[in-house]
Parts: sequence; structure tokens; C-alpha cells
Amino acid sequence: MAMKVNGFLLVVLACFLLGCGQNDDKVPIRGTVFSDAKPLGGASVAFIGKDGGTFSSATTNDQGEFVMRASLGKNKVSVSKANPNAPPPDPNADQTMPTEAEYAKMQKSRPKSLVAERFSDPEKSGIVIDVSAGMSAIDLNVTSK
Repeated sequence: MAMKVNGFLLVVLACFLLGCGQNDDKVPIRGTVFSDAKPLGGASVAFIGKDGGTFSSATTNDQGEFVMRASLGKNKVSVSKANPNAPPPDPNADQTMPTEAEYAKMQKSRPKSLVAERFSDPEKSGIVIDVSAGMSAIDLNVTSK
């Protein structure tokens, strides 16, 4: 029995190590996100690689800077940031299907994005970065409206 468990653990460890290795198709990149020409801290930045097959993300620091590993080649980019002052969802809320009026009220009260909505969708953001090894830092410019 101990041999079966040890063998299983060895297989799991090997899979973990192989799965967690660095992908040769990704390279380190760094950049800064600006919203309305000001650095945007706490924003989520995502790079979606070739044909949507790879995904990389990072959160900007207080100066709007981010570091990540992204896929070589053209990447569609999204940037988003929810209003930090928005109230959290109520975990005790009724989980039944809302009426149309309740749904409309929920839509009005949902947290507003501090970045224009189009930037949160990589298909609509209009931001495409051609990632290459050793590239310079990039600036991502978004707007709040």
C-alpha cells in the first residue's frame, strides 16, 4: 500500500513540476497604465495571446506599473478597475431570479468601473501589443469615460 501511495505522490509531483515550468513562448514585460493621463494604481491588466490560447494578467501598483510574462506575438489587452468604494455584494441576499424591476435596480447599483467599459473587453479595447523578447516598457493609455 505504501508503494502505491509513494508512486502516486511521485506522479503528482512530476506533473506539478512539469506543469509549473516556464513557458518558452512567454517573455517578461513591464509597463504603466494611465487613465486620463494619470497613473492608474490597482488596475487589472490582461494580455490574451494568439487566438486566445494564452492568458497573462497583473495588477498595477500605486504608480500604475505592472510586470508579467506575456506570450510572444500579438496580444489583445484589457484594463479594468472597479470602484473601491462600492459596497460588497450581500452574501445573505435572496438567490431567486429577480424581477425586471429588481434587475434594473441591481444594474444601477452595481459597482461602476473607473475605466471606460470598452477597455475591460480585449475584443473591444482596441489595444494590441506585439510582444517581443527584450522589448522596452510599454504605456497603456485608457480613459475613464
